[in-house]
Amino acid sequence: MIQVMKIKDSFKETFKDVKNVLVVLAHPDDMEISCGGLIIRLIDNGVQVRLVATTNGGKGMKDKKGLKEEEYAKQRVAEQFKAGKVLGIEEVENFNLEIPDGELEASVENIGKIAFHIRQFKPDLVITHNPDNCIIEFFNRSTWVNHRDHRNTALITIDAVYPYSRDRGFFTSQFEKDKLEPHTVKKLLLTDSYTAASVKFFAIDNYLSKKKIALQQHLTAFDPSDADDYLQENKFENGYYEPLGFYEVY
Repeated sequence: MIQVMKIKDSFKETFKDVKNVLVVLAHPDDMEISCGGLIIRLIDNGVQVRLVATTNGGKGMKDKKGLKEEEYAKQRVAEQFKAGKVLGIEEVENFNLEIPDGELEASVENIGKIAFHIRQFKPDLVITHNPDNCIIEFFNRSTWVNHRDHRNTALITIDAVYPYSRDRGFFTSQFEKDKLEPHTVKKLLLTDSYTAASVKFFAIDNYLSKKKIALQQHLTAFDPSDADDYLQENKFENGYYEPLGFYEVY
């Protein structure tokens, strides 16, 4: 368990000299849940943020009856853009790869889709999921299964960071057709990494109301009242924080 008295805000040290942040997560609501407050804070501090959701979320309907996957997916993607607008993400920097929910593979083809965004957007730091743990332990509070789409999104994103977006030998059509250049990313933040030795905490006390409104845009995924429960997960003894694992890579 992380000792509460050691929690401190790591925003300044982590994002020093960071101008562009690429967020690659699996489902339309993952960003608001895991790091919505941090995204608001980044944008408030002049950092450019691009979101890429890899799947359309069309199967995440729990036990609701009478829903059609295609229509449900359209609603969830539309809610992604509504929530992104609340957070402050420009519409031109908000993307969904439209891969069917639950069918994302850690393939070279999908690595190329993320490498494209890395080479085009040129992020200094990338945020994605935890690729390793099949079971996620949220400190001593709760435990859940790490969704396969989350794990595969993390795998393709980390592979895209190194070596695929860096080395000119990969996806050469991106240089010819799209006029892109190789790009090197040296910082990673991973969601759902609460037990990692590298976990850092980012204070979001000043951004709770906007995070709540963003969460409430996802009307098909959960009830608006659930937003308060998500905010409670960010509550620690000395304030509200979003924890993510931090790694410098070379």
